[in-house]
Amino acid sequence: MMKKILLSVFVIIIACTGSLAVFAETSSDYHNQYLKKKQEANQTQEQIDNVEQQIDKVLQEVVDLNNSILEYQTQIDKLNEQLDALETSISEKEKDLEEKKKILEERLVTMYMKKEKTFLDVVLSGNLMNFISNQKLIEQAANYDNKLITEVQELKTSLENEKNEIEKIKKEKTQKAKELESLKSEKQTKAANLSEEQKQLEEKLASQKAASEEFAKKERAAIAREEAARKAAQSNSNKSGSTNASPSISNPYSGGKLNWPCPSSSRITCNYGSRYIFGYREFHTGLDIGASIGTNIVAAESGTVIYTQTGYSQNLNAYGMASYGNMIIISHGNGLTTRYAHCNNVYVSVGQSVSRGEVIGAVGTTGCSTGPHVHFEVRENGSHKNPLNYL
Repeated sequence: MMKKILLSVFVIIIACTGSLAVFAETSSDYHNQYLKKKQEANQTQEQIDNVEQQIDKVLQEVVDLNNSILEYQTQIDKLNEQLDALETSISEKEKDLEEKKKILEERLVTMYMKKEKTFLDVVLSGNLMNFISNQKLIEQAANYDNKLITEVQELKTSLENEKNEIEKIKKEKTQKAKELESLKSEKQTKAANLSEEQKQLEEKLASQKAASEEFAKKERAAIAREEAARKAAQSNSNKSGSTNASPSISNPYSGGKLNWPCPSSSRITCNYGSRYIFGYREFHTGLDIGASIGTNIVAAESGTVIYTQTGYSQNLNAYGMASYGNMIIISHGNGLTTRYAHCNNVYVSVGQSVSRGEVIGAVGTTGCSTGPHVHFEVRENGSHKNPLNYL
């Protein structure tokens, strides 16, 4: 009879452990796919951020180019004003030059006509002194006019040289303005292309987030199945234990403080409650106590070991029951259980009775663990509680 009972318990435990393994693998698989999509989404977000920075940079370049073009245009407008003023001055000088040339021609003609008179004509007329005097005056006037013409001509030449220089500068600035306009057009095209790229990346990101959320939903459903299977395993183990498969709890928990599970360390590395880890927020269902690998873990209260899992190494992508790594669950009676996770070694087995303070395992960093510690949980009828309220 005893052999049959033990065989039944063994089958139940194996079956339940097998179910947990299947569900854990499934939830872990969903979690890995979730993390993959989340990583892809993060990479896409980085691409979007990079494109946005490029757009900002290009748009600023467009603004700077536009300001430069406006500056060049202002300079060109001033040069045009200078050219207009020079054109007017040159036109006035040309008119002045023509008038002076005309006066000079008239005086030269007069001089020529006077030279055509014979000396005898002048003597007979009795106007020799007048002739000489008039001749000198005409020559003086002609020389003065000729000097004015030379000055006007030189001024005109100077104005034309200035005009040519300004036209040269204007041509250079106009060419530069055209080059800037062309560059501005290229930058605007680049900004438009980047905006289109940003739009496509945002659509891609939305798709990745949707896929990530879908895997998260499947993961939560798988975790729920795991937890249901675990509770079933615990219930079956308790029932089998009550029919002599494992000793009953002689002194069930009835209240009071539990024993600290890691005597060598009181350093809490993560409290019970909401926390942000691995890029997303989750609820931490226990208390993390940091300690060296191999440090003793002790039972918080007398009870019976109802579940153990071993054979795990550190795996930051593990989830569900696998995230606990090597673990021990002890039932203390009246619905109270305690969990000790991420163990390096497990020293007890299912069905074994343990005493308060008895060494049951060693601190490790198995499962989804970032460093050596013991994850300690307190549960009442399957619901996790804040361990600090019991310690």
